[in-house]
Amino acid sequence: MNKLEGRLKELHIESVRGDLKHYARYADESARKTETYATALALEAEALNENADSTGVSLDEMSPQYETRKDDFGNHLLIKVDTCDTGAFVSLASGCQRVALTPEVIRQLRTYERMKPNMMCMYDEVENIDGVFLFDTRTNIALFRTEYMFAGDILPGVDLAALYDVGLTFYDWFKFVDKKNNPDRKALWSAMAFIAIEHDWIMHLKAPIYSKRYSENEEMIGIIGIHLNLDWLVVNTIAQSSVRMMVVKDDATLVGLNRSAKTDIRLETYDKSSYSRYAAFDPTVTQKKKKFVYETLNLDYGKSDEVASLSMRLKSEFQFKHTLFGKKYTVLRERAPELGLNFIALLEAV
Repeated sequence: MNKLEGRLKELHIESVRGDLKHYARYADESARKTETYATALALEAEALNENADSTGVSLDEMSPQYETRKDDFGNHLLIKVDTCDTGAFVSLASGCQRVALTPEVIRQLRTYERMKPNMMCMYDEVENIDGVFLFDTRTNIALFRTEYMFAGDILPGVDLAALYDVGLTFYDWFKFVDKKNNPDRKALWSAMAFIAIEHDWIMHLKAPIYSKRYSENEEMIGIIGIHLNLDWLVVNTIAQSSVRMMVVKDDATLVGLNRSAKTDIRLETYDKSSYSRYAAFDPTVTQKKKKFVYETLNLDYGKSDEVASLSMRLKSEFQFKHTLFGKKYTVLRERAPELGLNFIALLEAV
């Protein structure tokens, strides 16, 4: 009887580990697909720029669908919002202290309008992404397809290159992939999971856009940015299982728990609804988000000895026994290396 019970336990562990491997593969395949699409968009933007007409375009010549906004400092914002089933596709050029809204900038916006079909295609075809963005810092232009309705939050004078400097982002998106930090000029995933300006729980892929790529006078002029929604990834993976499961980033950030785990694993996870009352473009809100991610979600920060010990063991072990919140578990782990995510099951010891 003991042998039979032992074999049944082994089969259960093998089955659960098979599920974890499937979830890890799914996450990595989603990540690689995202990288492929984003790289293609960056190269498309470069090709459009290389072959673009140099003739300037006036405000009067732009589509009547564009709205012009002006602030008290003389900055103009040209913006068009195309609503979708959920969210919208937004095209904009904003004059600011660094970049004026000139006919040349408006011409560049018209050139980038040709990116919309493939940006929309990526949004529709790649799983788990809730935002596809093009940012050109040289001309202060942005186009994006997103779930979040940004249109009312964007004001004239915003400088895309200064979003980090004014405290709106977790890190400098543009420096992260510039030639100094990314000499291979490839698409890179954010090292961390973080809360986006629009309050989504994400990882961020950035593919650099260059002018005259690989030439002597090449210049990085912007990025393609992709939001991989971690809440959606959890729903499409561990939430499908009745076994207690969790996802933890390599840096010990708790990404999510499934319903079974939330019953017994008393760790707080991110809840977007708790931030819905906050403004998107507010540096004080970004500071709240940073504190929550760096402290509350960090299994290495200020947690009990049993949680800190679990976090330490997850960095190197793939199967071990551990006591957590008064219960004994066999812990299984499988890793998705593309995103640095660990898919973890906690099987209650009997």
